[in-house]
Amino acid sequence: MLKQHRDPEEEIMTAVPGNVKILALDLVILELERLARKASAKTHAFASASLDLLGKRQLVVVQHKPGPTDVDSALIACALTEKTPTGIATVDRALRSALASQEIPVIYPRTRRGCVAERFRF
Repeated sequence: MLKQHRDPEEEIMTAVPGNVKILALDLVILELERLARKASAKTHAFASASLDLLGKRQLVVVQHKPGPTDVDSALIACALTEKTPTGIATVDRALRSALASQEIPVIYPRTRRGCVAERFRF
């Protein structure tokens, strides 16, 4: 979405029915910071742009639950333990597959169609 200069927040609000609150997990921020420092040039650019976007939007950062320190596992644990229905937005196909096996709602970008929201039943 950043590549096509589309607004991710607006796309998510359009794709997901009902009232949506966008949060960021602290481990995701740490992972983006690591990628911005140590990744390839392309990944570095997208990680830096993502961090800039998160900084401008001033999203609420949620502390991860005690337990897994792996980002994907922490996201799944967070979605499963929240009292309010929680979906995860990702571009990672392996994470999408893991979320599907747990019946966790997922949002992912498509080049031509914008964001796709699956398993949202509120």
